[in-house]
Amino acid sequence: MIWLSVIILPLLAALLTSRYPSGRRNAGPIFVLASLPAVGLGLAEVPGITLDWFILGTQFSLDTPRRIILLLTGILWASSGLFSGTYLKDDIRRGSFNFYFGGAMAGNFGLLITEDAASFYTFFALMTFASYGLVIHSQTAAARKAAKTYLVMAIIGELFIISALFLAVQSAGSMLLSDLPPALANASNGPFIFLLGLIGFGVKVGAIPLYFWLPLAHPAAPVPASAVLSGAMIKAGLIGWMHLAPVGLVDWPSLSLMMISLGFTATLGAVIIGLLQVDPKTNLAYSSISQMGLMTAFLGIGLYGGIPGSLLLPAIALYAFNHGTAKALLFLGTALPGKVGGYWRILMWLGLGLAVLAIAGGPLTGGLWTKYLLKTFLSKTSLPGIDVFAYLLTLSAVTTTLLLSRFLHILRQVESPKESKTPSFILPWFFLLLAGGWWTMSPTLLPEGLMYQILGEKGMMAFFWNPITIWAALWPIILTAATLVVVFTLKSSFLNRWIKEKPLIPPGDFLYVILWIGNLFEKQIQKVIAFMHSFGESRHSAEKIIYKFIDNKKTIQISTQAESLLRRWEVVGISFFIFFVALFFLLR
Repeated sequence: MIWLSVIILPLLAALLTSRYPSGRRNAGPIFVLASLPAVGLGLAEVPGITLDWFILGTQFSLDTPRRIILLLTGILWASSGLFSGTYLKDDIRRGSFNFYFGGAMAGNFGLLITEDAASFYTFFALMTFASYGLVIHSQTAAARKAAKTYLVMAIIGELFIISALFLAVQSAGSMLLSDLPPALANASNGPFIFLLGLIGFGVKVGAIPLYFWLPLAHPAAPVPASAVLSGAMIKAGLIGWMHLAPVGLVDWPSLSLMMISLGFTATLGAVIIGLLQVDPKTNLAYSSISQMGLMTAFLGIGLYGGIPGSLLLPAIALYAFNHGTAKALLFLGTALPGKVGGYWRILMWLGLGLAVLAIAGGPLTGGLWTKYLLKTFLSKTSLPGIDVFAYLLTLSAVTTTLLLSRFLHILRQVESPKESKTPSFILPWFFLLLAGGWWTMSPTLLPEGLMYQILGEKGMMAFFWNPITIWAALWPIILTAATLVVVFTLKSSFLNRWIKEKPLIPPGDFLYVILWIGNLFEKQIQKVIAFMHSFGESRHSAEKIIYKFIDNKKTIQISTQAESLLRRWEVVGISFFIFFVALFFLLR
């Protein structure tokens, strides 16, 4: 049964390879075999099934967006698993890596193929907490800090997710995920429920201001784990949003504009911080935040109404496919410059350059196609300020090229090996390069209605070889390249002092603002505790003053007179009358 094998095979692979000692046996082929059912389901449409005995009664099925993301995750887990087999061959903790790697893989696959809320949350939690073992793998101080931050944010996200799913299921009266968007569209508290999901899944997506765990976790994890963290698992949050978002069914202007604003802020703001980093994996982490910001913005556009979800959601999923394959190539590529020698280095730099162009939306790449898909939806909405969003989308191509050019510059500083020997883990890297580019540009992944609406009677090749299309994709890259040439030609004193060893803004930037506020709050609490302690020590002297005042003869005389006055009925009656009149005016 192919549906169950998608989940069971990764779990078996985790158990089978968890006892592998360092230096012996390659676990890579086992993870490739465990990924094949997921790849098969991503390529072929298989009828869904229901298993009453599994969890609380699990339904397995796939719609178009999840099928695209499942194909992405299958390819990435297979490539990264094969890569890890030789890359971590001599790692003394290879067994624990394999165990958590297989567990996270099973959770990632499971959340994509399930159709009911209980199973979806179960597999989402499995992926989330198994990933903790990948982040903390090296056991260094940086890894422990990153893992602690990741775990805290993951638990916070889980609380919001389970609250959103519980309220959504209650509103729908059904556990089926496909029933949740229509129910939220008609529920009075629908925007509130979606906001809970926006926050909960936003932790996994890396949305502002919940993103700060990403630049810490990605550099801390081993290279194969970083590839799937950014390429595959971050997309699970996007799928969570899609399960709750009533795209095309509602007109939620406030939530729509909020998502668009946060999305474009992430798209452009993450680039600025990423340019100031010195670690290539940290640079890529900020690039992932930037690219997920674009997907956030376009999902927000879908909440304004006027765009059918059956068209917009597959387009966003295909954009995620392009980003996931290209970003995984770059993450895996960070391990290559210090290991690859000879003529293989030419192919290595060519592959890295193609991956950068794919993310930036360069000519003849899948990035050009997927960005064009999303851009066409801007003309189909009445959202105010849509022209500004179109300019921001174009600007993002320039900023993305700048950020990833910085990434290539950092990698270029890595000393190459003197011998021409090439490691075997370069082969899965080239496999991913070929598979990712082919399937991103394949028309078979999208609905025929969407393809016809975008291309009309023209074919894909007519689109790619259109001079206008090529120039629209080429000029932002030419502008960026010209700027870089001028900058490096001038070589001003400022550029000679450009950061090389310590980043100008530390990774996880916003985390330090939170910690600073927390330290201020802690100091105020300590002051209050100190005051209470000093007050407790002086309590006896204060009691003496009070007793001395009470025992004073004049105080006793005044108290006796006041007591006799309050006992008179006139005073009591007037007091009660004033009280009820005041209460009447307060409660009416």
